[in-house]
Amino acid sequence: MTLDIQIKTLMFSFVYGLFFAVLLDIIHKPLFKLKIIKQILLSFLFVIVNVLIYFVILNKLNNAILHPYYIIFFSLAFLLENVIKKRIVLIVKKHIK
Repeated sequence: MTLDIQIKTLMFSFVYGLFFAVLLDIIHKPLFKLKIIKQILLSFLFVIVNVLIYFVILNKLNNAILHPYYIIFFSLAFLLENVIKKRIVLIVKKHIK
């Protein structure tokens, strides 16, 4: 695999990790207002759909070759989104007062 393809795939994994974290934040509150069976089914469906989308796009980029550092970048983006969200909330609360 060429370096160009690896860099594109790393960038995609990072951006998709951010995207997944934002979607998870959006769906979190409405999801937990449902009954437990619906929560489980919708959570499972949400994860399966997002994994399928990730692998379809990964298939287009590099024939769906999955390296551990792609997962690391995805996870790093997921964690970074939470840190960014907390800082934005603090800034907004500070300026509202």
